[in-house]
Amino acid sequence: MIKEIVEFMDLEGEKFKDIILENRIVAKGLHIIVDKDNFEIKDFAYNDGSDEFNQFVNKCELKKREYYCNYLDSNKNFDNTPIEGKNQIHSASPYAIFFRYKTTEKEKVTILERLLEIKRRLLLTGYFGKIKSLTTNKEILQHLQHIEKEIKDKLASKYIIKKIGKENLTKLNNNDYIKIYFDYDLKYIEAFYNEYSPEMSFNAKGLFEDKNSYSTNEKYNCPVLNERTNLGTSSFLNTFADKKPFYIHKTRDKTYGGYTALYAGKVVQQISLFEELLKLKIKVEKSEKRLFPNPFPIFISNKDAIDNDGNKIYFNLLKDVTEPIGYKEIIKKTYEKMSDNSDEINELNFYLIFWGNTKDGLKFYDVDYIGGFQYKIKDFKINDLFGLKNFSGNIDNIFDLEKGFKKFFYTINGENENTYMLQNNYFTEKINVPSTEKIPIMVATKFYQYNKAIFDYIYKGKVEFINGYMFDDICISIIREQIKLNDDWDKTYKIKEKLSLYLSLHKNFHKGEDLATQVIELIETVSDLIENEDKHLISDKEFAFASGQLIWYILKMNKSETKTHSLLDIFISKNRAEDYTLAIAQNIQKYSHAFKFFNSKNWFDKLASEVLGYKLEQQTIKSLIPLIMAGYFSKNMLEDKISKKAKENKKNENNGDTDEK
Repeated sequence: MIKEIVEFMDLEGEKFKDIILENRIVAKGLHIIVDKDNFEIKDFAYNDGSDEFNQFVNKCELKKREYYCNYLDSNKNFDNTPIEGKNQIHSASPYAIFFRYKTTEKEKVTILERLLEIKRRLLLTGYFGKIKSLTTNKEILQHLQHIEKEIKDKLASKYIIKKIGKENLTKLNNNDYIKIYFDYDLKYIEAFYNEYSPEMSFNAKGLFEDKNSYSTNEKYNCPVLNERTNLGTSSFLNTFADKKPFYIHKTRDKTYGGYTALYAGKVVQQISLFEELLKLKIKVEKSEKRLFPNPFPIFISNKDAIDNDGNKIYFNLLKDVTEPIGYKEIIKKTYEKMSDNSDEINELNFYLIFWGNTKDGLKFYDVDYIGGFQYKIKDFKINDLFGLKNFSGNIDNIFDLEKGFKKFFYTINGENENTYMLQNNYFTEKINVPSTEKIPIMVATKFYQYNKAIFDYIYKGKVEFINGYMFDDICISIIREQIKLNDDWDKTYKIKEKLSLYLSLHKNFHKGEDLATQVIELIETVSDLIENEDKHLISDKEFAFASGQLIWYILKMNKSETKTHSLLDIFISKNRAEDYTLAIAQNIQKYSHAFKFFNSKNWFDKLASEVLGYKLEQQTIKSLIPLIMAGYFSKNMLEDKISKKAKENKKNENNGDTDEK
């Protein structure tokens, strides 16, 4: 995967670095521009976030100067010594001096005292000697010699205090930066950075034969660049902070004396830059957004990153960095480019990285190779089984299917259901939602149980990760809880929405068993059954659907002001088939006084006798619960026929025709 990241970073040369420089935030504190020849202060400004300071940043090209002069790793500062202790100087360049203004708890340190301390550290810790050892550029060495002399003579002087002014210095808070830049041409600053950073990009020192080196003494063949050079380790994806066994990468290459795979400095630089990009947020109007989506696909050997005309797909998508592109859009656009939107070419190959920017830094939750990802999917369709408006149609791609799963992982905010929870909490150890929203217990339970499997199914195309049992366990468990929580007889839309999704997609997880089509057929079966004495229930499925219809009509007779559908769970919570049938019989008796009939055919009696008289082939009703619920929430044939008959009788009465009542 390191090879693919490096190839990805090489696609557009310096473009990514330009994006970082454009969007990085300049440190809080005082920034001073010093004349390179005489050490006189040319300009300065305190970072107060004002437009005036931003103009100063642009005029002095401060973002670039600060970026190229910063240390790369806090463990590799140039002023670390056993005597002097931890670092105080945070620059790593001949062309700047960065340090924090610090006061003690007991007394405030003056600026002059702080400058004296920094000057002492510069001279005693070998700071300049370290810089000299990292460059062979004669011009840079000449500059360094001059800078070192000027610092010895003028750094800690009252001139600096006077030039900046006490009024400006009082703006400094404890731990604000004081950053001094020498106004040499940027080409020298970048040249030193490019010369020293490959070695300094390597992981912590002390790993190799020379304990003071960050890389190997001997030259080896770099597995990415295929050239012999000194190699070192990268901290990127080297270890996982999470200790869960299934998150830990098992295929890391252990070579060169047992160390994790080693790479050349150029490689480590590229993946370090990639890590910066993952952390980067860019301004979008009044908010900040990641430059790269999360998760993020790295296409294999550029095979899918470049279209048939040689166009670099990623960079066509990233041209307008004021509005970052999402993962789903990348997959969609790449698919369209590579396949000309043809279903015959539907396989994409890439590494997928899922990460988070935490208080402890960048954390990788999942990194995996995705082979033959199927963006377009076939034979996925949502049927409008319960008369829900705008809730039907084909599911054409894998991300539309995710929208279906999201319906089951909802939060409650007053009367509303929000369905962003699943997508925002993949891999989370604790669901993060606003305190104003509630998560139903069963929703939370199934989320923790299956969120990783759903992520793998949707984002990695690993369709084997969710089988029929898991699909049922997610959907039916959550639908049942929503039924139990129902507090209004007239509010069934959300229940029907989820049940319609489950029934429609059932065949895709159960080897083609099409419950949606069965439901449509069973409605006609029940309609014929209650009107025709010669029709009888002939299967457990017909029994399940018919009994659901019967239960709905029975519970409708409840005249309570707080009538709800939660009573359905009394029936479907029964395990044995005979207990289920008994519960129906008991409730018929309970509400018998409320039943009225409008003709001699006795539709209710016919349906009740068929359900109560049917002998099930199975001992339990668990597998029949989906069809029981489907019968319960489908258009009720008893209600429909009785309502139509009532209207017909009323019409006949108005016309004076009273032959049939």
